[in-house]
Amino acid sequence: MTSHAPKTSLEFRGSPLIIGEVLLDHFPDGRSILGGAPFNVAWNLQGLGRKPMFVSSVGDDPEGKQIRERMADWGMKLDGLQTNPQHQTGAVQVTLENGQPSYDIVYPRAYDFIEPPQVSSATAGTSGQEAGASLSIDDAHSIFYHGTLAWRAPQTRDTLKYWIANSTASRFVDINIREPWFDSKWLPELLSGADFIKLNDEELAGISGLPCSSEDEVRRAVEKISGQYGSSAVYFITCGSRGAYAITHDCAFFAAAPKPESMVDTVGAGDGFAAATIDGILAGISYQQVIERAVRFAARICGLRGATTTDESVYELDQ
Repeated sequence: MTSHAPKTSLEFRGSPLIIGEVLLDHFPDGRSILGGAPFNVAWNLQGLGRKPMFVSSVGDDPEGKQIRERMADWGMKLDGLQTNPQHQTGAVQVTLENGQPSYDIVYPRAYDFIEPPQVSSATAGTSGQEAGASLSIDDAHSIFYHGTLAWRAPQTRDTLKYWIANSTASRFVDINIREPWFDSKWLPELLSGADFIKLNDEELAGISGLPCSSEDEVRRAVEKISGQYGSSAVYFITCGSRGAYAITHDCAFFAAAPKPESMVDTVGAGDGFAAATIDGILAGISYQQVIERAVRFAARICGLRGATTTDESVYELDQ
């Protein structure tokens, strides 16, 4: 472990670009909770003052209207939120058996049909894109975040590939393995050329085929997949209550996970970590500081019911 912590070497201007799913978790008792990793990251970045551009698609239905209203109330940009009248808003059906939840991530849904930028208004009427038709690849963005669930559908996957090929923003890939919607054959395209990669220790172990219970094991696993997929990215590895690592090509940094003041659930903790990590990268602070702030913010998320909040005090990371 190094004793010093260099600052990030990249210079960032502009707002973050977040592309991917937004959905509602539907519980047996009738509750519906807004979520989706990219949406959670965008929401939290808004709370952190970063004013992200969130690109997704919702249905022309009450859930889609609810998402628009919630985003508007939180001050988020709506330019990138498309409406697809042919498909419903994203949904996860949660069922409980002997107290244990299981999840059905419904397919297909509107976010599986995200349109690329620069869609003409004439095309928008037939393609299902209403809002976001004027969104351009030339818009200034500092960092481009996407996960892996939205990669499952050909149209959204092609849109993500378009952004990857044409955007000059630094790319942050959040590996979220959600079976059966993940295929390891995607990894070369997902990881190659990425600047930052986030995943948890279980996902790292699954992808690398190596144990990841210690710092040396985590470093070996990162070295293996870096070599395998030609990635020179900075890796952020979350390990739950054990803390998190930031691993560059020649340095490793560790931050212990603080104990949450009150533990409600861990839903969205990883998304909170990702948002705070992006915020730290954009601030140009050291990777050691980045992960220390990120684990602290993730612990705050564990004190919430769900992954997001409108309590602005939660976002005061340096206080």
